[in-house]
Amino acid sequence: MATTPPVNGFSPQEIARLTARAAVAKSHLSWTELSVKAFMGGFFISLGALVDLVIISGCPGLRESNPALATMIAGFTFPLGFVMITLTNMELATSNMFVMPFAALQRRVTLWHLAKNWGVSYIFNLAGALFTAGFLAWWSDVLSTDVQSAYAVTQAQGRVNVAWSVNFLRGVGCNFFVAMAFFLSLGAADFVSKVYCIWIPVWAFVMAGYQHSIANYFSVPIGMFYGTDFDVGRFIYQSVIPVTLGNIVGGVLVAALPFWILYGRGDAVNVQTGQPVGEKKKNEPRLDSDDETLRPGETSPGRRSRERYDRDGMADAA
Repeated sequence: MATTPPVNGFSPQEIARLTARAAVAKSHLSWTELSVKAFMGGFFISLGALVDLVIISGCPGLRESNPALATMIAGFTFPLGFVMITLTNMELATSNMFVMPFAALQRRVTLWHLAKNWGVSYIFNLAGALFTAGFLAWWSDVLSTDVQSAYAVTQAQGRVNVAWSVNFLRGVGCNFFVAMAFFLSLGAADFVSKVYCIWIPVWAFVMAGYQHSIANYFSVPIGMFYGTDFDVGRFIYQSVIPVTLGNIVGGVLVAALPFWILYGRGDAVNVQTGQPVGEKKKNEPRLDSDDETLRPGETSPGRRSRERYDRDGMADAA
């Protein structure tokens, strides 16, 4: 009797377990580790946005004749930042808006750990994005032509000078795609497959014109450096607030909640994939045991908990 060959990946039920494991690992990070990882996350995602901007600002003829094609070509480079974040195991606030609520609904992490992760990762993502905009884009004169600098202003104004509700909904759509990129990447068993799983959803939200709150801390300030028609206050009210709230809604209500209902309530039946994630080693504690659930006030998880954030843990949760 013929047997079905193993699938090169994990089932949704197994990915849900890996997502919860990733959230617990994130909760084990110290303040210093989380801060540095978040700064690098903002730095990396801004590098992708910078390459995207260099390409689309440098082809004014194509933007005029076929703007959709120009957006598609330039947007293809944007996921570079997400790939670097995932494969180097850095922190991104928007993906954490999916991961941490998913585990919190399972009571695997507390609301304190969720708030700590969101707050620190958001602030230091912002710092990394501003660093890229100020030092590696504006001061280094990457947008060296008048056409490129003019488009930097145009695209920044297009992100801010729109209705509040529009930016909110664009934030919702964006973070659903980001959550899917994270979830799908966990289902891949090798780095090449992870790159594909990240690239397509992120490329899709760029082509759709959705708004990413962290990437906007690069895209809008770089335009402001060259002279926009709005000030910082308008940027915060018209872009930062609605896009961030939209990202939270997209990550929590549109992604984490449905996936928790489907795959996060108790031990779902695993689909056999041939991957070792569902196997139990002798004397190894259960993944969903109380030992793996952080309690309020737990700040020093100890060596056993930290070992889950080693190379093997990264291979599963990258």
